[in-house]
Amino acid sequence: MNILRFNIIVLITLSTVFTTPCLSINIDSLQTVLRVQTGIQRLENLIVLGNAMMKKDRPSSNTYFKEALSMYNKDEKKQFADLSYKIANNYFVLRNNDSAIVYYGKALIAYEGTNDTLNIMKTSTMRGLSYQRMGEFGTSAKHFKTGIRLFYPYWKFHEGENNIGKKHLTTMMTNYGISLYNMGQYDSSLYYATEAYKINMEIGVSSKQIGKSLVNIGIAYLGANRNSESLQYFNDALDRFIPIKDSFNIRKCYNNIGLTYKQLGEIDDAINNYNKSLEISRAAKDNKGISTSLINLSSLFAKSGETKKAEKSLLEALIIGEKLNNKNLISNSLQNLSNIYWETGNLEKALLYARKAEVVIKETDNMDMLKDNKLLLSNIYEDMGDFNKSLVHHKLYFTLHDSLFNSDNTERFNRLQTEFETLQKEQEIEILKIDKQNQLLENNILKNQQRTTIVVSGLIIVLLVIVGFMIFIKRKKDKLIHHQKELYHKKEKQFAQLELEKSKIKEEELQQSILYKSKQLSTHALHMMQKNSMLQNIQSSLKEISKKVSSDDKPGFKRISLEISKSLRSHKEWDVFKLYFEEVNRTFYGSLNKLNPNLTTNDHRLCALIKLNMNSKEMASVLNVAPNSIKSSRYRLKKKLGLDTEADLEEFIRNIG
Repeated sequence: MNILRFNIIVLITLSTVFTTPCLSINIDSLQTVLRVQTGIQRLENLIVLGNAMMKKDRPSSNTYFKEALSMYNKDEKKQFADLSYKIANNYFVLRNNDSAIVYYGKALIAYEGTNDTLNIMKTSTMRGLSYQRMGEFGTSAKHFKTGIRLFYPYWKFHEGENNIGKKHLTTMMTNYGISLYNMGQYDSSLYYATEAYKINMEIGVSSKQIGKSLVNIGIAYLGANRNSESLQYFNDALDRFIPIKDSFNIRKCYNNIGLTYKQLGEIDDAINNYNKSLEISRAAKDNKGISTSLINLSSLFAKSGETKKAEKSLLEALIIGEKLNNKNLISNSLQNLSNIYWETGNLEKALLYARKAEVVIKETDNMDMLKDNKLLLSNIYEDMGDFNKSLVHHKLYFTLHDSLFNSDNTERFNRLQTEFETLQKEQEIEILKIDKQNQLLENNILKNQQRTTIVVSGLIIVLLVIVGFMIFIKRKKDKLIHHQKELYHKKEKQFAQLELEKSKIKEEELQQSILYKSKQLSTHALHMMQKNSMLQNIQSSLKEISKKVSSDDKPGFKRISLEISKSLRSHKEWDVFKLYFEEVNRTFYGSLNKLNPNLTTNDHRLCALIKLNMNSKEMASVLNVAPNSIKSSRYRLKKKLGLDTEADLEEFIRNIG
């Protein structure tokens, strides 16, 4: 779902904080004069014409601005930056986002060269919005974060100046939260959406703006799968938009309410709200809204078996996304099309669209969606019989899953690493200070020795005084060196303590990883047992029912029974089980092969289930065999492992490393 939404009024306010207003002039006269002008007069006239054309003809305005920009030299950074910003703003309004990004970038570099904090903040925000429009959320988030980081230090000393206030901070926070949401960072998105809402309530913005803040909070809750909270916020927002007849935001609310009902499994309510959203979008010719609603409806069509409707909706959404150059819409359309083709058995098309989706998803930095793409590619390759590629993508899926799970621990480790490096630098600075002080002391001693050599020939008393002075200096120096050594040892001790803490954190992270993988293994084994048990029960029931039906219906029951048997014999889940098991017990199979290299695959599976402390009934369910077969298999396994009949097989296998 594409949840991108821009507050146009606030954007125009941001983009025009320092923009010179268009003058009431005779454009025809200026254009006539321009033909014969050169130098500074031509430059000034180009800028006046560019400003005058900004509202009525932005392409022409940029033609004048670009020629003026080419006439500035590199030293005129402020003028170069302001003009680049105006060109970028024209492109932004024209929705030419690629060109807007280029010229906002030129302006940003020039403003940074003049340390113009306000314009750095403003330009970073506008450049972030341009990237956000294109669905490049990782890059847009970096620009919004720059603006947020600079706001309070600037505002502390310039409150009330240049029309800058907390409403601009809420705009940056809101859009930063939107980018974080599209990157799958739902908790962080919720934090910034809530902070923006609090500030909006504090400064008393309009009911419409409060409604937008409520929508953003609801979207963040939706991403975190907290559906009851998201539904409450969307309905509260809708109550604010309906009285003012804000069709755009009403459409957005219906769309999000539909998605919430979909996650709750209430399909009829979901379709009803999606259709309301689509109807409003088509009436307003809102292409992004149309595309978003079509993508959302397609998933419901696919779920109810209407694959042709789903395909048609997604192809229309894809065309709109490509026309808008919106990578988020494009990636969602491609991914969903691939899913439909895979589910209907059109594997070639499924693979084609999944690969296209992978390329676009990587540009959006949406790690959560990339994880789903890897799982989809694994399933497609498996059905195509290319098990090596399937396994490669399955491993990448679990790598992405684990990296998202461990992100919080990584941030904590990086924070400690930064503290350690800071302390290390402080130690190096302290050592340099000691060396400098020692050098100064040595220079003083050398000077005193030289003076003593000159005076010693004639003045014994002066010599004694100088010797006494040198002894005093020497003691003082020794005392200082001793103090510096103590300080150095203290710093060394602190450094060692930080190293110890760092080692403890690594050990804790390793233990957490092992615990998590063990839980994955147990959960998967339980799932296999429950699934097989359920399928076996269904198969038994089918056999009983088939005895009572007519001979014409029996082939159908037999075909279903064969499909169940095929599923029970599937090696796919055993491959995933083996991946989980080897991550927790890395040397287990190697040790088994050393004991007997001729053990079969079934022997390996039986050993793994014994290692997990399963009883005979549970093992029989997982392996899809009769409980008596487990007893025979255990007896044969003892013989292969060279154990006596009285030996404890469970104890022996649990001790294998």
